[in-house]
Amino acid sequence: MKRLLILLVLVFVLTGGSIFAQDSGQTDTLVITWPPPVTEVWSVGDVLGTANIPNMVYHYLEYVPLNDDLSIPENAPWLPATVANREAVVDGVLATLDTKTVADGLYALRLTASTVDGQVYHYTVSPIRVDNARFQAVEARLRAEGAPAAPEATVAPPADNTPRVVPSGTAVNVRRCDLVDNDRCPVIVQLPPGNFAEITGRNPSNTFYQVRLASGVSGWASRTVVIESGDVSTLPVANPPAPLPAPIRVQPIAPIGVVGSSAIPNGIAVQGNAVCNQTFNVQINLANTSGNVAQAGSVTLQDVNVGTGTITFTGSANYPAINPGGNFVVAIPVTTSTYYNEQHELRAYSNGQQVTTRYTLGQGNCNPAPQPARPAGTGRSFAPGECTLVINTAELSATIDGEVTFLLQDAGNYPALQVQPAGGVNWYEISFADAPAWLPSPNVAAYQGNCNP
Repeated sequence: MKRLLILLVLVFVLTGGSIFAQDSGQTDTLVITWPPPVTEVWSVGDVLGTANIPNMVYHYLEYVPLNDDLSIPENAPWLPATVANREAVVDGVLATLDTKTVADGLYALRLTASTVDGQVYHYTVSPIRVDNARFQAVEARLRAEGAPAAPEATVAPPADNTPRVVPSGTAVNVRRCDLVDNDRCPVIVQLPPGNFAEITGRNPSNTFYQVRLASGVSGWASRTVVIESGDVSTLPVANPPAPLPAPIRVQPIAPIGVVGSSAIPNGIAVQGNAVCNQTFNVQINLANTSGNVAQAGSVTLQDVNVGTGTITFTGSANYPAINPGGNFVVAIPVTTSTYYNEQHELRAYSNGQQVTTRYTLGQGNCNPAPQPARPAGTGRSFAPGECTLVINTAELSATIDGEVTFLLQDAGNYPALQVQPAGGVNWYEISFADAPAWLPSPNVAAYQGNCNP
């Protein structure tokens, strides 16, 4: 099934940086390749990489704001940027993120994957700068530059030997950036079909031309989508414009003699039964493995639904100073009333370290009319409110595994009427345009409730 997306990708790369991997040797199959460290991101763009570790159950992206000294806060929880994805990704798009959903600032971006045996692996890129305010200013300037004084000429080029290009088919993207390629170079204007632009240079690998439009705007156009004319044999190698400078930040100076806590979370357990809409306790062990007294601190706990990546609970607790080699157990009461009969993951954070465990949330008194157990793979109907599908863009069919008859472009939550297996996937029926419509499970972005066949 095709997925129709119209994306504006505006990304500028700065310099330097490093990648911090915490994946126990799994970096070859769990990696973020874009954005790299010390990158400034604006608007909407793809996160590229690979998530394909052995026995993987799911993977997702999460982020956390950084301290002023670019360190990750000691007990700050990582916030989910995407829902859990059960499909492996190899050298492709991990997710499409919109920077406008977060405040401007410095962040760490982390790819997390979990395996069937409960192991959790991470790959972290830091720092990433979100600067929506500067994007708006630069976008206005680029638009002003690109506003043509008159329509682009649609006639044949003059009868001289000046090198020019014309689109070989549809409109050609003209890009401007300090790193010239089709993934990380933002589009500033388009050269329409039948319109010519003067070639002023080429990149060192001779894969892009630097062109100047009739409006005076200059940028880069890929040689694979244009037709050349004139003499291109003596084109000079043109250097891309310098990257935008990073804002100057004053680094804070820590008071003399102040040392952070050395206690780390190394154990987590659910006490008793975890039941929907009933409070249960989660115990977290803090251990001081250093040779000094660990200062008092706090630990943050999240409860996350594995299937959707939704945070269903956040809480915290304090712990006292801990002697060398000592331990302290904190208990945090947890109440969650969603996604019963589904797997949840508890994540405890303190001093930059994380410990996790999984459990299945019991139904308890939530929705006290459970559906009878059915044989796997036979299909079934859903009670009202039992299963809701989160859909972005999808193609729908009037029958199971039939021809596409509808195009759903309105993202939202759609109640499912029933599910039936066919063609190796599950097909869900929803009510669309006052008519029954079916879509396969790969077109479902996330599930809410009990949606199993």
